[in-house]
Amino acid sequence: MARRPDPFDEQSFRDALRRQGCPESFISPVTSDFRLFVPLVLSKLGEERLFQIVNDARSELGLGEQTPAWKLACQQTVEWAKNETNEYASRKAGS
Repeated sequence: MARRPDPFDEQSFRDALRRQGCPESFISPVTSDFRLFVPLVLSKLGEERLFQIVNDARSELGLGEQTPAWKLACQQTVEWAKNETNEYASRKAGS
């Protein structure tokens, strides 16, 4: 079975950036931005659009039909993302 990507494996991400030719001096800023960009993008996409993207990729990725589970996963993921970006904004405003 194919392993799913692990976006939380920072070392793998750094190694991938190096393989892509990212300058060493950019790697830390890119990984730092990634921590903000992921929840930002997910929260802005919203539940419906995120579900549409996941569902549309189903056949391409060889995934089975799991509509109820994916809808719940999208809902929870977007809620997490919104909380993360709100907390970031609050911390930034307080500093």
